Amino acid sequence: MGPRIQYFDANTAGRDFVVGDIHGCFYMLDVLLERLAFDTTRDRLFSVGDLIDRGPDSERAGEFIDAPWFHAIRGNHEQMLLDAVDQGGQARALWHMNGGDWFDALDVPAAEALTRRVRALPLAAEVAMQDGRLAGLVHAEVWADSWAKTRALLEHDVADTREFSQLLWNRDRASAVEGAPDTQERRGMAVDEIDVVYFGHTPMRDAIARANTRWLDTGAFMGWRLSVAELGVHGDVWSLPADLDDCRQGWRQV
Repeated sequence: MGPRIQYFDANTAGRDFVVGDIHGCFYMLDVLLERLAFDTTRDRLFSVGDLIDRGPDSERAGEFIDAPWFHAIRGNHEQMLLDAVDQGGQARALWHMNGGDWFDALDVPAAEALTRRVRALPLAAEVAMQDGRLAGLVHAEVWADSWAKTRALLEHDVADTREFSQLLWNRDRASAVEGAPDTQERRGMAVDEIDVVYFGHTPMRDAIARANTRWLDTGAFMGWRLSVAELGVHGDVWSLPADLDDCRQGWRQV
């Protein structure tokens, strides 16, 4: 695989955006990018993972991974693809239960090519902004509430350990994001040593901003919405429903 964490310099030519879990609903992303007047020659789009499974067009994941303006990290569904290919048996059955049956319709060269692309995806990304601040992307959770500790973890050779699994699967922070109403507990939701962090993995009815965390899985494959955020501490967000009407703008602050 490629590097476990990927670093990006500030985009001095255009804008940066982050998309939530696509799950094969690339038709929704096409419409959102058109509405945002996304310029593939200057703008960049980052993904928090889960490009595949459950939606109608998972095979298009390779098309986007290959695009020079698109930068994805690995989600748990990409990991299930790799586990199914590498281990077969129960791992393949688990993936099929979670929407991976589309893969069987690919011919062998296409399946192998997509697997190579997915295997090269990092587990996290760190993006510099023009104002000198930093944004982090991880699919499910950081390690030990700290971006610096997460970065250190990924810069070493992590195998399939508890730490590795947490980055892709954990839902503890997501489950708590709408609770803890008082100020002190809300401060405890922040991730240390980073300006803003984008998560996916856990479907939420709205794109949510809490402390310095941003939650972008808004259930595209469930018939809810696909969300794309402007990367930045104060960046806006747009959420498009599955019927492509009534695009909603703005975070739900909790």
